[in-house]
Amino acid sequence: MDVIIMESKAYQELMLKLDRIYDFFRKKEEKENEEVWLDSKAVCEKLNISTRTLYRLRKERLIGYSTVRGQYRFKESDVEQILHGRLVVSHPENFEELRHTYKR
Repeated sequence: MDVIIMESKAYQELMLKLDRIYDFFRKKEEKENEEVWLDSKAVCEKLNISTRTLYRLRKERLIGYSTVRGQYRFKESDVEQILHGRLVVSHPENFEELRHTYKR
């Protein structure tokens, strides 16, 4: 077993730096855990879809949601995932493209 000897001041400075690093990562993790929840209207606007289409996404379990006092709330990260996963075409050029998107 090795024993390392250091001055008290150097040890305190090292511990202070470690505490700052710990606080930085703890705060970063807390920010990541803070989830933004959107209501149905905001989701429809962001995805450029109708409330009926949002209903279909919920029914087909393509989007996660939570119910609060009878109103649906959606995680912003789930909405972003739908946009990036192209489960919904934001601006369909024609009806066939729209129909093909929702037949999946």
